[in-house]
Amino acid sequence: MLSNNKKIATLFTSLLLSLLSINSHAQTTVVSCPVTFSDEHGTYRLINVRLFDGPICKKVELVPEFKKEKLIWILDARMDPSLVCLYNGTNHYIVLDAKGATSCEKKGVPVQAKCM
Repeated sequence: MLSNNKKIATLFTSLLLSLLSINSHAQTTVVSCPVTFSDEHGTYRLINVRLFDGPICKKVELVPEFKKEKLIWILDARMDPSLVCLYNGTNHYIVLDAKGATSCEKKGVPVQAKCM
């Protein structure tokens, strides 16, 4: 009887650790926009982001949902997302490959953006 209880406890512990591992893996940041961008002319603050499926030159921009004071994009495993970080006072932007992300979000002031 004691042996069976030990096996059940071991299986339960393994299951619990697996669920925690899956949950923490799902929240790992794949990419995030730098809060500021600097060049020889100055430092610029992140003001907006855009998300595309594939290269931005194909112009397949994804539309976010608004939830709890943030914009959220839910991604499909077949997508090849590109996160575009836009900065105040410059025409320069940063494009980040978010392959492997299941969602992206933009929130707050100052603006923060990441794909997970």
